[in-house]
Amino acid sequence: MGVQKIGHTRKRKIHPVQWGLLLLPAAVAVWFSQTLLIGVAGVGTLVGWMMCAITAALILLVPGMIRKGGGKQVAAWILTIVFALGMVWCGYLTTRIFSAAGKTPPETATVVVLGCKVEKSGAPSLSLKSRIEKAAEYLQEHPEAVCIVSGGKGSNEPATEASVMARELESLGIDSQRIIQEDQSTDTRENMEYSAKIIEEKGLSREIAVVTDDYHQFRAGELAKAAGLSPYAVPAESVKHLFPANYGRELISLTKFYLEQWF
Repeated sequence: MGVQKIGHTRKRKIHPVQWGLLLLPAAVAVWFSQTLLIGVAGVGTLVGWMMCAITAALILLVPGMIRKGGGKQVAAWILTIVFALGMVWCGYLTTRIFSAAGKTPPETATVVVLGCKVEKSGAPSLSLKSRIEKAAEYLQEHPEAVCIVSGGKGSNEPATEASVMARELESLGIDSQRIIQEDQSTDTRENMEYSAKIIEEKGLSREIAVVTDDYHQFRAGELAKAAGLSPYAVPAESVKHLFPANYGRELISLTKFYLEQWF
């Protein structure tokens, strides 16, 4: 009887180039993890991790799928093309996000300050504090400007965002007569729609100086245009360790915004 050889399949090793390429998603994942320093892992952080995991999986799997040929090769090329289109889309959104922060408002603009989280203690969150300080700086430089502070009360907030912004602006020396509270809105779209109604009722300029985080300026501006306003930017610098999570969330929010516009 002949001796039957029992074959075995050798596992293909990961190529050194693949190991090198894996450093990129690993570094980006660390960048998105900065919010963990304060014990926060929001939607933006999870989005960033997911993008990095998909990138790593493609780096590991696609070369082998292409080598095997046939249907797997076709699937590999489809996955690669979809991924590349996704990266182009993220690049396009990133360009729009950062270009919007450079639109300087005219002297006659109505100031609209967009709210965000109020802490359980009643103090403004780090992001909200940054917006308030930027608004106060602008209002001090433009003593004739009228300010709308826009933001309602979330389920986990002790007071409306508008009332906290008004209080803090007054503590920074801004006359209460210059501050109008819009305290019903729950998102950026409503911020703009409700502020537009106040502007119309009071006969204020429809050219608005939007005070919000730099990453948020573009989407806020697009929603302002939809409400019939002409937006300009007064960008507040994002809190550095929160920026990655906010950026990831903004990519999702902008994608949702465009899908709603198109469909």
